[in-house]
Amino acid sequence: MWNFKHSINYHNFQFNRGKIEVIKDHKGGNVMFKKLVVVNEPNLYDNEVLKFAKSMKFTETEEIVLALKKGTDEVDDRKSTLAKEQSEILQSLEAEGLKTSTVDLDQLPIEAINGLIKNDDKYDSLIIVGAKKSSLGKRIFDSEFAYELIQIPTKPILVVRMKESENFQYSTVPAEGITKESHVLFPTDFSENAYYAFAYLEKLVEAGLKHVTLMHIQDIAKISPYLDYRIIEFNKIDTDRLEGLKQRLEKLGDVKVDIILDIGRPFKEISHVVDEAKVDLLLLGRQGKGILKDIFIGSNSNNLTRRVNCSVLLVPMIKK
Repeated sequence: MWNFKHSINYHNFQFNRGKIEVIKDHKGGNVMFKKLVVVNEPNLYDNEVLKFAKSMKFTETEEIVLALKKGTDEVDDRKSTLAKEQSEILQSLEAEGLKTSTVDLDQLPIEAINGLIKNDDKYDSLIIVGAKKSSLGKRIFDSEFAYELIQIPTKPILVVRMKESENFQYSTVPAEGITKESHVLFPTDFSENAYYAFAYLEKLVEAGLKHVTLMHIQDIAKISPYLDYRIIEFNKIDTDRLEGLKQRLEKLGDVKVDIILDIGRPFKEISHVVDEAKVDLLLLGRQGKGILKDIFIGSNSNNLTRRVNCSVLLVPMIKK
């Protein structure tokens, strides 16, 4: 594993295919995710997801919409207890100045959820949904609604990783939610989609995020064996690119930015860093490809969202 950490002065540019381009579309200000749409499936862990949403208040959240799906027998057995706890959480949110509301979803919940935010501006809304970790063998048979929702993304989706204990109690990963002290990992392939997602990372830093790791993987499947002789050249170009992104973030706030440049297979290397570096949130660009292609072929963002040991923020590329 190659690990390069650098610190140089800031310049307002990005690197794209070896060319320097001035960035023009980033808007100042630290207000983002004014509206959080929290999906209640319902599951036994839904109230933990709602508590998790509370931690996002540092992004200047103003409103939380609880989107309610139809229940299951397991949840129906505990409906009164869960409903009471849910009511108490909503009251605590309102006591902190947040506007709350509930919406019953129809028989097409994905379309209904997207409809709640379709007219919102780029940074204004975030969908939050909980999901347990999925194994590779379970992918086609996953019952988690989150993994259906991410197939047709129209706005950023935060998939909160749920951890189940031996006594069937649930907790979120991280347990305290996402705060200014959280460690965010941003893997990038320097594509247009990744740059679009990077703009959200900038907004998080403006809001006070303190620790970011930028990462690029030299995909060995694409390089070896025919381009092995160019690896030094690729490393130089991509180190410069990562440094350019680091400089942008350091200009925006008091943030520690680490840089990692690896060679290997993206899923494996990113998962390793998540575990070893105690990452709280993985921020990924996401290009919607359709559910069949992702299930039978797979994608790095899809696989990581299902299997990584932390929460994942997926940012879809929206074509105007």
